[in-house]
Amino acid sequence: MTPRSCNLCGSGSPAHLFSKDGFDLVRCRQCELVYVANPPSGDELQKLYSFESGYQKELVEDPISTAFHHDEATRNLALLQNHARPGRLLDVGCSTGLFLSAARKAGWQARGVEYSEDSSRVAREVYGLDVVTGALEPGMFEPGSFDVVTFWDVIEHVPDPVHTLRVAAELLAPGGLMVLKTPNVDGLYPKASLALAHRLDFWRHPEPPGHLFQFSEKTLGRLAAGAGLQPRTTVHQRIPLSYSFGTPREWLRSAKWAAYCAVFVPMAVVGPWLGKGDDIALIAAKRAA
Repeated sequence: MTPRSCNLCGSGSPAHLFSKDGFDLVRCRQCELVYVANPPSGDELQKLYSFESGYQKELVEDPISTAFHHDEATRNLALLQNHARPGRLLDVGCSTGLFLSAARKAGWQARGVEYSEDSSRVAREVYGLDVVTGALEPGMFEPGSFDVVTFWDVIEHVPDPVHTLRVAAELLAPGGLMVLKTPNVDGLYPKASLALAHRLDFWRHPEPPGHLFQFSEKTLGRLAAGAGLQPRTTVHQRIPLSYSFGTPREWLRSAKWAAYCAVFVPMAVVGPWLGKGDDIALIAAKRAA
């Protein structure tokens, strides 16, 4: 198998990093972007992001999961409002619209775009939101028509992040903000657990084929700069422990898992304090023409 070239710099000679669930993760030797070298086809992706495949179906059927994602939406809104006042907002990859609903209640003029036909239908029919179905492409919205464009745990999913971010940047008004939140492959926990991944034949952090890319602060900043954005700040966070490791009761499900959690849960907790969170949010502004 010949790995595809790097989306960020175009280099075609990546180094193999890890294989998981039949997908090969590689790291670009030039810019250090981590990506899936053998991604699913377009048809496979479309099927993946459907209720038929189980994608986000729990947001319709499971109140506990809905509550979890509602809390996440609330945290995302709080992060955004630390950097911007309510205005015209586009949420790319808005899912069923939990963040959009929270933003609208907070005074934002909120619109969304969602690749999943099923999730976008729920956003429109259940929550009454203004959501377009499909991947973000030129002509979908008027250039310069938004004050803020957000990608909450989305940019790692798109097949061509360079193209997608350039399209999104065109939609920003002068001085508008872009918010890119994504897992951080160089976080303390992901990086330390990678060191043992081959010995354990296990690396929890990457989630192919949904996550096609694994960004770091460095590669995410380069992605933003290439779209004409000026990075302002990067907020280091942690992915909820329940998502990465399960509940404390589940930490004891086996001796091996208990040992794994004993080593890596503390790293996930302290990572953000050290500027090495396993989740990062980049806030960048559109450069003046």
